[in-house]
Amino acid sequence: MEEQIVCYSCGGVLKPFEEWRCSRCGGPGVVAYSREFSVSKIKQHEKNMWRYRDFLPPSMRKNPVTLGEGYTPLVPAPTPNIYFKLEYLNPTGSFKDRGTAAMMTSLRNILGTVRGVCEDSSGNAGASVAAYCAFMGLPCVIFGGGSMVSEKVLQVRMYGAELRLVEGSRQKVEEEAVNYAERNGLLYVGHTWNPYLIEGMKTVAYEIAEQTGWNPPDIIYLPVSAGTLLLGLIKGFRDMVEAGVLEKIPRIVAVQPQLNAPLYAAHKKLNPAPFLMGGSVADALTQTNPPRLRQMVDMLEAFGGDVEIVSEEDIIKAHKQLAWAGFYTELSSATAYAAVRRRLDEIVSSQEKILIILTGLGHKSMEQMKLVQ
Repeated sequence: MEEQIVCYSCGGVLKPFEEWRCSRCGGPGVVAYSREFSVSKIKQHEKNMWRYRDFLPPSMRKNPVTLGEGYTPLVPAPTPNIYFKLEYLNPTGSFKDRGTAAMMTSLRNILGTVRGVCEDSSGNAGASVAAYCAFMGLPCVIFGGGSMVSEKVLQVRMYGAELRLVEGSRQKVEEEAVNYAERNGLLYVGHTWNPYLIEGMKTVAYEIAEQTGWNPPDIIYLPVSAGTLLLGLIKGFRDMVEAGVLEKIPRIVAVQPQLNAPLYAAHKKLNPAPFLMGGSVADALTQTNPPRLRQMVDMLEAFGGDVEIVSEEDIIKAHKQLAWAGFYTELSSATAYAAVRRRLDEIVSSQEKILIILTGLGHKSMEQMKLVQ
């Protein structure tokens, strides 16, 4: 099957990169292509996510744009039956690098050269896009919210990107980025919309399976906002089940702060108003109306996943416990462990294997951490 971008909502075909969302219904695109996972085709000599390039879209299978992302450690926690996937050890300190590397590879292979790119972000995605643009020598403009933490502001600017901070909602930040890109002839590559970014996230699932000897954990917990990692994780495990490499997909549990939990409300079919209060210490989990909300709910329902919420107190306690165990993460990353903490006695006494994906490095929000000590 030839690679195409297809609207998730109406099935219309989109022009890669030139249409950042469906011009007919406004829905997000997904990459459609023939998938065939095979252990024998893993490129063992490559110690990064590109060892799995043959299972990614054809536009990603040559000339990868890479800073060495992926191949992150999977280590046991001090608590029995619990493991951590250290995604904060990617080049810019967050899991976003997998998606950015994939997106920029497809961009280069499909469009060749562009005048520059524009992105909107709460911080980590913006830093990642800025880094890869610096690596490619590509002009980059990042739009962020006025409350973006100072470390992420500095990181974006250190890569040489232009950073424009916008007061107002997350939606307003996106609108400003889109309008600026259109006015200035830049390519809008918003990570919440770009379908190529999700394909790069599939490599997390491939790695987990390979690192566990093709016997992955029973349950995987991860923090979720825009849903790129969640969707990529489920798609990656689906590929391996369809290929007969795995018997089943691990149970995927998305975790959100109670103050901002649109996926939880949608998945549980609740009134979203009580779960969209905002102001969480989890500064990387800011999406109140993620473009792929319906897609996330559909995938969770199709593959038996779930969504949990945690309080601000739970997040802060979990963050401290992670640090005391040697894992220095962002507060946003600690949301996943906060959900697991509630089940520690049950987990220790069971035979279940639990994996928690730690998504962002603690150095990215140190000023904010001082406020919760």
